[in-house]
Amino acid sequence: MIYLIITTCVDNKYGLIGIEDRKKRYIDCIGSVLGFIKNNPLVTTIIVENSGKRKTILDDFGCDILYTNNNGISKEKAINEIQDIKDVIYTYNIKDDDMIIKLTGRYKVLDDSFLKQVINTDYDAFVKFFNVCTLEYLENDCILGLFAVKCKYLKEFNYDFMNKFETSPEYQFARFIRKTVDPSRIMEIKQLNLECCFGDDLRVLLV
Repeated sequence: MIYLIITTCVDNKYGLIGIEDRKKRYIDCIGSVLGFIKNNPLVTTIIVENSGKRKTILDDFGCDILYTNNNGISKEKAINEIQDIKDVIYTYNIKDDDMIIKLTGRYKVLDDSFLKQVINTDYDAFVKFFNVCTLEYLENDCILGLFAVKCKYLKEFNYDFMNKFETSPEYQFARFIRKTVDPSRIMEIKQLNLECCFGDDLRVLLV
């Protein structure tokens, strides 16, 4: 089975983007990816939102939604997000060898090339190793907005922000993949065709 998990936090108060603009961005980006996988029986889509059970714009997408209370777990958004993903895994009883495609809900998938690659080829991890600040390939840095990995690896992974030498979530996840997944089972993605919109400064980057 292949699961597309879309991570969201509709009413997030951090960053520069206002709540209404944030909602519009979610509608645009989630609508885009759902258009690419509409009626595809191989992919199950689950949206996860971490600010508690309530009615939101996400209810209108017509796919499964899991509301969690993980937004307050940590000031590190990456920790809250990985817990959201694990909650989806356990709630839906996703199997160790099932493939999980993770998409940040405010990032827009511009075409279906990555999705087709995951569906049609056999690897344990599909990752773009890249640094969004230096805009260059780095072996131990990656794009967290869109990747695919077998469930068993996500169940094992945890962030550690106590280590001052591993403060970046991107660095930690890239290092984990490099150390845990057989290199022959990693597909290094050259182009995701993903439009990233960074919440801290509203910078838009195509990767």
